Amino acid sequence: MFSTSFKSRFEKLTLYFGITTFVLHSALILLLKLNLLDAKYFPDNLFGNPFAALFSPFSSLLVYEVYLLIYYLRKSYTKSVAKQLEIMALILLRNCFKDIGQLIERKVTLINSELLKDLSGFVALLILVWLFYHLESRRSEIKYELSSAFVKLKERMSVILLLVLFALSIYSFSNWLIDLVRYAENQSSLMDPSHIFYSEFFTLLTFVDVLLLLSSAKNLQNTILVIRNSGYVLATFLARISFSQEGWDRILMIVMGGIIAVFMLWISKRRVFLSTEKIKV
Repeated sequence: MFSTSFKSRFEKLTLYFGITTFVLHSALILLLKLNLLDAKYFPDNLFGNPFAALFSPFSSLLVYEVYLLIYYLRKSYTKSVAKQLEIMALILLRNCFKDIGQLIERKVTLINSELLKDLSGFVALLILVWLFYHLESRRSEIKYELSSAFVKLKERMSVILLLVLFALSIYSFSNWLIDLVRYAENQSSLMDPSHIFYSEFFTLLTFVDVLLLLSSAKNLQNTILVIRNSGYVLATFLARISFSQEGWDRILMIVMGGIIAVFMLWISKRRVFLSTEKIKV
């Protein structure tokens, strides 16, 4: 499941699925505009504007990004954290296409729109991702030996997460489709599609991170790296909490998580914390 060939096949599958959902989403919006479908069965924020169709391919892309997060977790915890920040940035960008419809139709002003919040968070988080990769590219050549038991644990956790990814994707999407069918009866019961899957996945990811942190504590001789990994866990936890927040509180929580991840990577690279002893991998 983590071979190059599987990764390539999964990438192609994601591409085809994204194109298919985009075409279907666009077709539904067109039928609604032509009054061939009853609008009461379709949420306005997802089907009221042609730009909302872009929400679907971005959702498919996000699933592939989650796969990459798990893929890199086996090799580098820091790389997986970078992917986590990218996922949160893509979620905010995806939301922008959902939000822009109300602004175009002048249902809200820019200042009061969700678009301004999501776009501001996206730009801030993208800058943090750039800083994170910039710091990562200047990473110290010093390596720290990890026990074979810890390496095997990361492998097993990655496999479990990947299986959960597939199962949770099917389960969450199926439940949301059922809620969509019932939308005409109780419109307030439809969950925000931005929260589908990711709330549960980041909850599980937080517990996996804690487990890896506790396991790595006895494998890493440098205390600052244990502290750094603890900061990464906090960043994941803040990302999880953001799904239960609204408005600027949600954006602030996401950006705070990104700031903590960048700061922990930066501080762990300070000369005073670096070990002078080189240890073979």
